[in-house]
Amino acid sequence: MVIDKVQLLILTILMDSGADSPGTGMTLKEIADEVNKTDLSYSKMTINRKVWALRDAEYISSKLKVNKADMFYILSKGKSIKEALFNGEQ
Repeated sequence: MVIDKVQLLILTILMDSGADSPGTGMTLKEIADEVNKTDLSYSKMTINRKVWALRDAEYISSKLKVNKADMFYILSKGKSIKEALFNGEQ
């Protein structure tokens, strides 16, 4: 899978927020809010598709929270690809 700029940003947000376990995950809304704090502006649907693609590729995972919101968190594979991509750019 090719990781685009938005997906790399999502991985960075999850990692920097400490969202690395089911109990510390972030909802799609929280992720979208963080992504849109940058100078970029993406629709919720775009963010949702990017997050679900990362989950399908097993870079992140999700667990259903009590209030029916999925909580997304980064997996070790996601941390590795993020580090590899950042190291490749330097």
